[in-house]
Amino acid sequence: MTTPACRNSPHSPVPERHARLSCSVAPSRILTLILAAALLQGLLLLWLAPLPWYIALALVVPVLAYAILEWHRIVSTSGVISTRERRWFWRPDGAEGGEIFLLGELVLWSWVVVVNSRDPRGRRLRLVLARDSMSADDWRRLRAALQYSR
Repeated sequence: MTTPACRNSPHSPVPERHARLSCSVAPSRILTLILAAALLQGLLLLWLAPLPWYIALALVVPVLAYAILEWHRIVSTSGVISTRERRWFWRPDGAEGGEIFLLGELVLWSWVVVVNSRDPRGRRLRLVLARDSMSADDWRRLRAALQYSR
C-alpha cells in the first residue's frame, strides 16, 4: 500500500505555477503634466506671496532644482519590469538590469502604481508608473501581479 504525498512536502510531484510577466515601461506624460502643474503652482505662490523680491528670488532656485530633479526621474523611468518564479526584475533602457526585492507597501491606484524596492546591493529603487507608461493589457497584468505578489 502506498501513501499519498504530503502537501507540506517540499518535493511535491506537481510543480507550482508562477505567472510570468514582462512589461515595457515608457516615460509618462501624465506625470510630466502633474509636475508642470505643481511647478507652476509653486512659482505662482512665490509670485503672489508678500515677500521681498530677493527672498522670493532665492526661493525660486530650490523650486526649479527640485522640478528638474523630478523631471529627470520621470523621463529616465523607461525599461522592462518583469517577474519570473515569484522574483521581480527591473531592466532600465541602456543598462544591465537585475533582480529587485519589493519593500513596504505598494500603491496600486487605478491610474498610478508605486513600487518600492531594493536591488541586491541594497540601493533603494522607487518606480512610479502611470497608466500611460504601458499598454492597457500590460497595465492590468502588472497591477494584478503586484496585488497578489505578497
